[in-house]
Amino acid sequence: MIASALKAMLGLLPDGGIRALVDVGFARTSAQLREACADPLAAQNARLAAILTRNANTEAGRRLSFARVRSLDDWRHAPLCDWDDVAPLVDRMVQGERGLLVDEDPIYYATTSGTTGRRKLIPVTGEFVAECRVANRVLYRALLSTMPGLLRGKRLSMRSPRAERLSARAECGSITVALSGGVDDDNVLDAVPTAVFAIGDFHARYAVALRFALQEQLTVASAINPSTLALFADTLAQRATALAAACDEGGFGPDDALLRDAAGALAVDDDARRALRARLRRAPDAAARLRASANAHGAARMRDAFPALCGLVTWKGGTSSWWLQRLERSYGRLPTLDYGYAASEGCFGAPLSTSGPGDGAASLLLPHGHVIELLPEGDTDGTRALALHQAEPGQRYAVIVTTSAGLYRYRMHDVVEVVGRHDRAPLAVFRHKEGTMCSITGEKLGEAHVAAALATLGWSGPGLCMAPRLRDDGPPGYLCVVERDDAVDVEGLGARLDAALGAANEEYDAKRRSLRLGPVVVVAVVPGSFVATRRRRVEQGAPDAHVKLPLLSPDGSLLLALGVGADDARGLAAHGRAP
Repeated sequence: MIASALKAMLGLLPDGGIRALVDVGFARTSAQLREACADPLAAQNARLAAILTRNANTEAGRRLSFARVRSLDDWRHAPLCDWDDVAPLVDRMVQGERGLLVDEDPIYYATTSGTTGRRKLIPVTGEFVAECRVANRVLYRALLSTMPGLLRGKRLSMRSPRAERLSARAECGSITVALSGGVDDDNVLDAVPTAVFAIGDFHARYAVALRFALQEQLTVASAINPSTLALFADTLAQRATALAAACDEGGFGPDDALLRDAAGALAVDDDARRALRARLRRAPDAAARLRASANAHGAARMRDAFPALCGLVTWKGGTSSWWLQRLERSYGRLPTLDYGYAASEGCFGAPLSTSGPGDGAASLLLPHGHVIELLPEGDTDGTRALALHQAEPGQRYAVIVTTSAGLYRYRMHDVVEVVGRHDRAPLAVFRHKEGTMCSITGEKLGEAHVAAALATLGWSGPGLCMAPRLRDDGPPGYLCVVERDDAVDVEGLGARLDAALGAANEEYDAKRRSLRLGPVVVVAVVPGSFVATRRRRVEQGAPDAHVKLPLLSPDGSLLLALGVGADDARGLAAHGRAP
């Protein structure tokens, strides 16, 4: 009640008044940031000393001689590691062994999305949470400074509150649960109750989330991946009639339509239905906006349903550019703040504003959070990794981190590009994962190139994914899968995509002109294939908010999962393997 009253009072202030209070409330955050960015090396050496001293007597600490390390220069000679190096010790920790990777008992294990390879379980300690909150505080300051209107309403977001019991002493789930101190169902900023995100059916979950949002004044929509914001927009357009009826009626619509899966069965039990129903209110104004929007535009739009929206928060780097372009059709042109460079492994960077270097996608790599080293792209010698202050704008680097989660010189397999500096600390944009680059004949095509090509085309159609394919009857090339849609000219898309890829990647263009690379071939799969594939991954245990389908599948396994035909599948590296 106190928090709600305080938020209501702050919401009465003009934007300038809210920003002034933000400056006061985050004064310590700003001072710490200034000090760290003025001398990144000192901040990083201090973080490294704290982490290694605390964990010197662990099995990992003894093996890597933590006690002998005095600085980043010393640390640079420790070996790099991957998840395969860490996993055996984590497995033992889950079963109750102590003193292996970290001296502090983990309070939780953060899961990765599980979309490729073995699921990772990152040990979350109290000190690790403190490190992550360095970035979170910078993010929150930027959010309230750039979108003060947030305090005049609520936000629509996707969360993954479900936790899984691993053993008698350990449970795991989304990193956001650990960083927020658990599941808070009374957060005054959230429009959607946590219980909604426990609805197992994908179809019902998004519809019910929108139903709760429609009874509130929604001011910000946030999701780690922009594809989630697109799913909200698609659901609103597809189910506007049912949502409007539910808002008029004050529940979930006639026969609880919004609570039903695609087959018409109820997606929740009676207790959950009653509990959720008790929190609903009639929203006739929202119903009227939905109907008016659908009548005017052929499909309801988020900007019309939620006229108080003042901004979006989502990732803007990597392959997000074409998603953001697609979002404009429903949300309109809104200020968009990047979520920051973060993962289950840690929170490494935060945005300072909605604009600036990298078209506002840049994160400040924070010297006083985790320890971060940058290895020039393509280099495998960890001794040549650079400290933050040594990174050069315009260059790309693989990211190596050391954290209080027991990751020591851990290779993230992320490639970032440094696009500027804030004082002496680098501003970086995530470009792509290592290994998600394809090169049949030296073209070196990455997800960033595909995203740039789609942005050039203004692509706002259904899901899309590409994979390299070898052929017996012609030069190798790329197979592109889209969902069947009357509005998509499949044959014409291939030629246009081919040209756009050449413009985005000069090596691709050169190989096409030299006839060493064949044209893009586009095939269609049944509508709903991308949503169904994403749903399967969620059902297999991946946190809903973290699941993302890439634009590029190096071995073609995603194309097989999407249901590409047998004839088209020939030549994909994964052909013959179960999708």
